[in-house]
Order: sequence, then C-alpha cells, then structure tokens
Amino acid sequence: MTKRDGSKVFQTLGDSILRMELRPGTILDEADLASRLDVSRTPIREAIIKLIADGLVVRDGRKAKVAPLDFDEVPKLYDALLVSSRLVHRLAAEHRTDADLTLIYRHMMAFEACEIDGNGVMRSEANQRFHKAISQAAQNRYISDFYNRALVDTIRLARACFSNAQKTDDPERDAELQRHLATTVGQHREIYQALADRDVAHADALAVKHYELTKNRMIKVLFEGAKSMASLEDLSLDSWEPT
Repeated sequence: MTKRDGSKVFQTLGDSILRMELRPGTILDEADLASRLDVSRTPIREAIIKLIADGLVVRDGRKAKVAPLDFDEVPKLYDALLVSSRLVHRLAAEHRTDADLTLIYRHMMAFEACEIDGNGVMRSEANQRFHKAISQAAQNRYISDFYNRALVDTIRLARACFSNAQKTDDPERDAELQRHLATTVGQHREIYQALADRDVAHADALAVKHYELTKNRMIKVLFEGAKSMASLEDLSLDSWEPT
C-alpha cells in the first residue's frame, strides 16, 4: 500500500470493522495503523474522518474508536431498516436506469455464486453490494444515506452474532442455513424483476418481505450472539491481511 493510496486505507479499515477483525470499542491508534499499513498518518486521519461520517467510528475525547454495538438499540435499528428499505425499493423501481439494473443483476449473480462456493464473509459482502446497488438506483442520496447506514449497522450486528458463534457439525443447522440462503436468492430475484418491471407497489411489498426474512433470522440468534460477543478477546491488527 502506497502513501498516496488513501482510498485503500479507508477500504481496509472499513472492511476490517465490518468483518469484526476490529471489534466494537477498539481504539484506533494513528501511529500504529500507519506503521502496519505502511502509510503516513495523513491518509489514516482522512480515513477515520470518513469512517466517522459513515457511522463505523466514533470520537472518544481526542481518540477515535470503532463504534460500539448497542443491543438495546436493535429494535430502533430494525425500524429504521424497514422504513428506509421501503423508500429505497419504491424509488429504485421508479427511477432505475438500464445501467442500474445491469449492476444490480451482476451483484445478484455474484451473491448466488457465493451461496454455492463462498464463506459467510463473502456472502455478507456480496449481499451488501447487491442492496447498495439498489440504493444507488433510487437516485436520492438523502434516502440512500439513511438506508445505507441502517444496512451497515445490521450487517455489523449480524457479524457479531453469527461469525463468533461456536462452529458445530450440526446437519439440522446446516440444512436451515441452506433453506435460508435459497429463500434469500429467490427473494433477490423477485426484487430484481420488480425493479425491471418498474412495479413500485410490488417492490415495496418485497422490501417488507425481505426485511421480515432478515429480522426473523436475527431474532433466532441475537441473544446467543450477544453472549458470544461478550466473551471475545480483543482482536488485534495482527490478524489483518490488507489488500
């Protein structure tokens, strides 16, 4: 990574937060980050400012730290996701361009490829790209920003609950995951078709349907996931593999 490549610093830090390589509450030491990423402190500062704007980092006095996850705020978070998702899908159905539709389709197929060959992180990132492409198609940055913030926070919550759970060889759990993924793929295709058809009402209804799928799966693991988060050791930067 070169000193002038500030965008990669931002991307690396953001990805590490979303992947839970940097756990909530971790202090971001500029000098340590600059040394580990082989950059000056300037792109580190710039990246932190952007991460604060995205809600992934917060100020704690003169220090910056990874934004905490407040499980008491989960109901409010999912309320925000529902409202913003409905708005985004309605606007995307109305305003999407052919180029938007092409991008949405590409990310939809990338997610389906991850369903077969990918791990949880790959699926989560592909899923995020699919939904952000829909958000972009809404052609309203204020509503898209609202939605993207809720989307990112629910992804962080899901990573905290799912990725840290103890792995078991449980055929029933594996079968449940496969059923969930198959349902997700089917709903993605329905959403894509509604956007292609410019069917605003159907896109709205599908946004609610997809929200319910996400929320119900989270409810099943939320408290178990919160317990596993509390027992985690701090994750250091030594586990990073920056790209």
